[in-house]
Amino acid sequence: MIDKKSRRVVIINNIQSDTIDQAIFILKSDKATEPSKSLDRDISLEAQKIIDNYINQVERLKKVQEPFSTRERNRHKPKRPSFFLPVTLTAGFMLAVFFLMIYFG
Repeated sequence: MIDKKSRRVVIINNIQSDTIDQAIFILKSDKATEPSKSLDRDISLEAQKIIDNYINQVERLKKVQEPFSTRERNRHKPKRPSFFLPVTLTAGFMLAVFFLMIYFG
C-alpha cells in the first residue's frame, strides 16, 4: 500500500547506550513542511531528550527491580534447619542418659 502523504523521518544512529541501537522518529506533518537548520537542530535536541529520558527510565527500573526480585527469590526459599539446635539437643539427651545411668546404675 502506498501512502500519498510524505513524512519526514529522523533516524538517529550511534546512540551511546547498551539498550538502544537506533532511534527512528516520524515528525508530525505540520512541522515537516518547513525545513530549516534551526528546526533540524531543535528536532535533534528534542529527539536526544526523548532518548535520554527513556534510557534513564529503563536504568531506574533496573535498579528498583533487581533488589526486589532478589528479595522475592530469597523470601520463597525454604529455610534449612539450623545445625546447632539438633546437635545441642542430641548432646543434652546423651548427657542426661549418661548421668541417669551413673545415678541409677
